[in-house]
Amino acid sequence: MASWAVIDRRGLSVAIVVAWAVGCGDDGTSSLAVDTEAVSTGSDGGGATTDATATEDAGSTGAPPEVTYHGQVRAMLELHCVSCHTAGNIAPFPLTTYDEVMPLRETILAAVDAGTMPPWMPEAGCRDYVGDLTMTAEDIATLHEWVESGAAEGAPDAYVAPELPPNVSLSRVDVSLSSPEPYTPTASPDDYRCFLLDWPHEEVTYVTGFQTVPDDLTMVHHVIAFGVGPDKVAEYEALDAAEPGAGYTCFGGPGGEITDVDSAGLWLGAWAPGSIAGDFPEGTGIRMEPGAKVVLQIHYNTLVAEPRPDQTAVEFRVDDQVEKPAHMMLWANPSWLQGGMPIPAGQASVSHEFELDPTPYVNLFTDVVPVDEPFVIMAATHHMHTLGTRGRHSIVHADGSETCLLSLPRWDFNWQSQYRFAEPQRFNPGDKLRLECEWNNAAGDSDVNWGDGTRDEMCLGAFFITAP
Repeated sequence: MASWAVIDRRGLSVAIVVAWAVGCGDDGTSSLAVDTEAVSTGSDGGGATTDATATEDAGSTGAPPEVTYHGQVRAMLELHCVSCHTAGNIAPFPLTTYDEVMPLRETILAAVDAGTMPPWMPEAGCRDYVGDLTMTAEDIATLHEWVESGAAEGAPDAYVAPELPPNVSLSRVDVSLSSPEPYTPTASPDDYRCFLLDWPHEEVTYVTGFQTVPDDLTMVHHVIAFGVGPDKVAEYEALDAAEPGAGYTCFGGPGGEITDVDSAGLWLGAWAPGSIAGDFPEGTGIRMEPGAKVVLQIHYNTLVAEPRPDQTAVEFRVDDQVEKPAHMMLWANPSWLQGGMPIPAGQASVSHEFELDPTPYVNLFTDVVPVDEPFVIMAATHHMHTLGTRGRHSIVHADGSETCLLSLPRWDFNWQSQYRFAEPQRFNPGDKLRLECEWNNAAGDSDVNWGDGTRDEMCLGAFFITAP
């Protein structure tokens, strides 16, 4: 990750900066070599400022510092960082105490200034989302003041707990699914594994909430649950049977051949460290047919932790009926899936765009919205593979104006998530749903096109829609 090639302003090693990048999501191309001596002492061996010196600086003026760890910084980190940076979690070091934070203060500040941590991908100004992890300009200024004034600890009784995001768990758990046997990752540094799981209900039900229960947080990087209709089950059973042990190899999707948007699987929910889980918007749910199955795709990252047996589970809230049935509408240019999305070798910037009014054709993929009628978009998800650099979703209105739905100016395959809108967005007939993707194939020695392999690419939008 080139953006991490920065040196701590007081001499902390580049290795620590790389460790921070890997800590909550890296593509596996960077090597992890944490300089533990530099972390524990605050010195790189070359005369850099030590923790002791920094502590003395904090009180050198004789006046108590205005910003302290307990007074401001602790709550800030708990709100934005510790969902990953706790002991035993996917990040390689915890940030839960002053003694843990103090030697990494400059690295934290560099990551925040670079915009790479906290890992919130949507571009500011597009729209508001539930669970936005973005640090405010005021918070960043406070962090600067704390570090630059000596990083004082302050009095523990000055701590005020932050108001954490709402809806961080299901209101109830009706179905819990996991692989019948543990799986130990075999590929390094990244192992993508799919598990085919039985849906237990013998009648039509609606998924009304989703959450992930990672078994080993040091390895589990992201999880996506796909619904597979009864007509597709045999295809996925063959994939599962073709490989020994638990699950089968997959990448990008549930593993089956994707020849049209309908064959990409029904996206039920996704999780990455720090993402918001819980109940779907009130009164909504995704239909599951009797005989359906669930494909659980898990991305294991073993760059930090040694591979160990894992049996991660997903949990669902389920209802017999809902007020507004929902559908996860997948959106892509059909010609792309037939080889019409070329990304030539040696090209640093290749873009493809697609826009169309879906309302005349909505009956081709769902019955939750009538043909030629308005619908409501409540959340959006973007999907590309590892050459992707930028993605954007928007509505081009009949009058020529445009409404941004999701803008990801620095796409990262490891940070795929569903972004729930703070306010639902109405889509009217005559509007066009626009999808944009950009890739960098400058280092490639062959052309790339649509496909579900690791060397292929995709450009896919997914929208949680209901009737108004």
